[in-house]
Amino acid sequence: MWGYLLAGFVVLWLLQIYLTMRQMKHYRMTIQHMSRRESGYLGVGVEKKKLGSGTVLILVTNEQGIVEECRVMSGVTVFAKFKKCKRFIGQHISVLHDEQWEKSLKMATDKIKQQMNTAVTI
Repeated sequence: MWGYLLAGFVVLWLLQIYLTMRQMKHYRMTIQHMSRRESGYLGVGVEKKKLGSGTVLILVTNEQGIVEECRVMSGVTVFAKFKKCKRFIGQHISVLHDEQWEKSLKMATDKIKQQMNTAVTI
């Protein structure tokens, strides 16, 4: 009996490792795809929660700070995938606000602002 239980645990653990690796590959490919623009800025924001669904938000802006592309991954399982988010497209990063993704949105816009300031000072 204990042997079956241990074997089942090992199988589930290996399945989780495999699915986590697939999700990480999806994340890397999405970042690569979104960063292929000739100009502009990319910001990634992550909100981790102890209980409930976490969020990863990726913003791509042009040189003026206008959002051109946005993707969001939200969920608690390894089955979560990035989805296009159209609500921020066409808006300037200084006016973006959303209570649902507040922390991840702030982190992504702060990274873009930091890139913009670095590009200006060089």
